[in-house]
Amino acid sequence: MQNSIINFSDACETQCGLVREANEDALFAAPAIGLWIVADGMGGHHAGEVASAIVVKEIPRCIQQGESLSGAIKQAHQAIRDAVAQGEGGWNMGSTVVALKLEGLHYQIAWVGDSRAYLWNGTELCKLTKDHSYVQLLLERGMIAEEEMHTHPFRNIIAQGLGVGGADGETVTVDQVEDELSIGDTLLLCSDGLTGELRDDAIAKIMADSQNNDERLGLLIGAALDAGGSDNVTVILVSPR
Repeated sequence: MQNSIINFSDACETQCGLVREANEDALFAAPAIGLWIVADGMGGHHAGEVASAIVVKEIPRCIQQGESLSGAIKQAHQAIRDAVAQGEGGWNMGSTVVALKLEGLHYQIAWVGDSRAYLWNGTELCKLTKDHSYVQLLLERGMIAEEEMHTHPFRNIIAQGLGVGGADGETVTVDQVEDELSIGDTLLLCSDGLTGELRDDAIAKIMADSQNNDERLGLLIGAALDAGGSDNVTVILVSPR
């Protein structure tokens, strides 16, 4: 599968952070086929990184075989479960995912868990994804205010993930959005190591202060580390040009 003649500027990086001993995040970036992925593994050292590695291997394999983005994510979910059954990683391992597929200026973003995607349109940062998290469920039920989400003691608990499923522990619901990009737009994919340290207004300021994705990448990760770096942090930036 080849992307169209549209060229893209992309920048990506994953870091362990300042507290964790291992990096359970993983990323995949392949502009030639229009595919970018962030996966945030769960289950501890020698488990979370196994799960996220399966995600960034399985999804591109499925996409190259003609599978849809949501279908590829569901197959990654099953691949993690199969790996657990075969004794790989850990019994409780899982991963979040947010994936971007581009065909020309048309984008599809699909996700499971609390890794996020944003659109920066040059003046405003728009969150494209909705977390599959415990605090998001509390917010939707009117049990907490939006501001409480950032400090809630259970803010890191997800409602579903790849490998661990949702309520039944087996199946996952893949959410998806799609639309058209304009020249000047930038898509941002990230693990919660970024959004757990930086509010959206801080991310927006960094995006506004620079037009260069490599510079933005360094500033975003640097700001997350300066804010505490309590988790692994992964960021992907993609802009048409």
